[in-house]
Amino acid sequence: MAEKRYSAADIRVLEGLEPVRVRPGMYVGGTNARALHHLLWEVVDNAVDEALAGRCSTIRVELTDDEVVTVTDDGRGIPVDVHPEQKVSALELVFTKLHAGGKFGDGGYKVSGGLHGVGASVTNALSDWLEVEVRRDKRLWTQRYRRGVPDGPVQDVRALEKGEGTGTRVRFTPDRTIFDKNAHFSPTTVQQRLREKSFLVRGLTFELVGPDGVEHVYRSEEGLADYVRELNESRDPAHPTVVSVSGESGGIPIEIALQWTNAAEDRVYGFCNVVNTVDGGAHVSGLRRALTRVLNQAAHDAGRLKKDKGESLDAKDVADGLTGAVSVMLEDPQFEGQTKGRLNNQEAQTAVAAFAGQALADWLADKAHADDAKRILDRVLLARDVRLAKAKISKKLRNAATSIMSDSNLPGKLADTIDNPAIPAAERELFIVEGDSAGGSAKQARDNATQAILPIRGKILNVLGAKNGKAFDNAEVDSILVALGGRKDVIGSALVATLEEDQLRYGKVVITADADADGAHIANLLLTLFHELFPALLQGGRVFIARPPLFRVALKDGALYVHTEDELKAALKAHKRTGDHVTRFKGLGEMNAEHLRETVFDPATRRLLQVSMEDAAEAANTVELVMGSNPAPRRAWLEESAGDAEVLV
Repeated sequence: MAEKRYSAADIRVLEGLEPVRVRPGMYVGGTNARALHHLLWEVVDNAVDEALAGRCSTIRVELTDDEVVTVTDDGRGIPVDVHPEQKVSALELVFTKLHAGGKFGDGGYKVSGGLHGVGASVTNALSDWLEVEVRRDKRLWTQRYRRGVPDGPVQDVRALEKGEGTGTRVRFTPDRTIFDKNAHFSPTTVQQRLREKSFLVRGLTFELVGPDGVEHVYRSEEGLADYVRELNESRDPAHPTVVSVSGESGGIPIEIALQWTNAAEDRVYGFCNVVNTVDGGAHVSGLRRALTRVLNQAAHDAGRLKKDKGESLDAKDVADGLTGAVSVMLEDPQFEGQTKGRLNNQEAQTAVAAFAGQALADWLADKAHADDAKRILDRVLLARDVRLAKAKISKKLRNAATSIMSDSNLPGKLADTIDNPAIPAAERELFIVEGDSAGGSAKQARDNATQAILPIRGKILNVLGAKNGKAFDNAEVDSILVALGGRKDVIGSALVATLEEDQLRYGKVVITADADADGAHIANLLLTLFHELFPALLQGGRVFIARPPLFRVALKDGALYVHTEDELKAALKAHKRTGDHVTRFKGLGEMNAEHLRETVFDPATRRLLQVSMEDAAEAANTVELVMGSNPAPRRAWLEESAGDAEVLV
């Protein structure tokens, strides 16, 4: 058969907003719930830009059960006059043309988060319908679109009534032919984002009305200091006062807030033009560099480190337990990609490093902050002592004559892999299972050359907010540490735990719990443990959740395992089977080795969910929401999300 000729006729030209609909991942990062929310963030960010220009005081977001989203602001209103070159209304350009907006060159905004001018048009392109109303020039104007295409020209509806101010209202509903079936707007997620933005624009009021009709109002007068204070509500702050400084360097407005805690986690968030740069970037690097320099100088000046002896803090010491935020405002921000995950402007790094260096040195030297300054130095010097102690422990382990793999100090209940030096640690897997019964079944089902079993007793300690040493006082937490290849030691009065990359005894950790409510709780406790104590394992993609089935359907030529009631109904209908052919598993301990091997241990047939952490701030908020001490927001989130919950693999 002759090969079809590749010619000019095969070249497809995507017009207007068609590229967005064909490749949504390039503009909003995919078609999942995270991408769906990006439609809302783009509209909200445009309204926030009006506030940054000093022309907007209130932004209102409304969500309905049928997923109609409304964003209203009291800004100037999008211009509606005819563009001199394009010969159509500026309003229509904003919503139908990529890279059209007042954010280029000498447009209507000095600083803006909407760098590319694609936000409104992308939201429009990926909506089933969108309508916009503009109150401007004493008139009400409107236009409606269907999947990015105008239904007609911009309409001059009527004169504004007395008391009606200027502003813009955008209403839309997402196109369900594009987004995943389980991608829905989450009122809790929207609450978190609007509250976050209220900290970034002091005095700007955000109003949110969810499907339940309850109104939430967010407004901050102290900016990032309020943000850091809220982030540390369930933590154990090492000093009471949040370090808060703001000013300008190199023409760049800068705001910084910092507070160290007695937890081990490092949480520093960066923002540029009110956009959360989840992957950090130049401004965060500048802050970290300044912190290390300033605190080293403070420690040397206080005589707590000897400069002539080469004693110093490193960046890890300064970051240990730190919760911080840095916000910059740039006229020409350079982000990586439309989703703006990382800031690349090197002038931001220079400006933040210079400003933070002087401002933080002045703050620490101020007699009014003497007690806080001492406590901050105590905290970072303790981190230095712990780091040096860990290095000694690691060196001792590396120099030990016996192999870690045959260490007699491993937990007695650990069913380890067979000692085979030919199998590297990266190819070994640790399965953490609930109880001795499940552990017994798992030991029979596993491949003992590469798979180890560690039974734990019931629901382990909730380590959220616990100090590192206190958490490892718990026998179950200690067993996990030691099984992974970590060690602990007492340095002075502190209990020091260490788990370095070259100490890891397994390449994967698999959380294996029953497919019921208790099992889900245990899995959440373990995820909290890894998030708080071993974040590098999550960041490295080493943590997985096994998906044991709830049902086994006997077929004429084998069997089918299913995980939900809905899947069971569909399977019975598709294969013409009845309830007599169904086995329900009450737990891992009651599954025979053959079934457990097929569904949990055999790489060819099992289903594992890899746990990722794309956004550290969002991950921290979610852990706090699910495992924190305040039950009210957790209950609201559970009631909101229960109907849509689904695990994707």
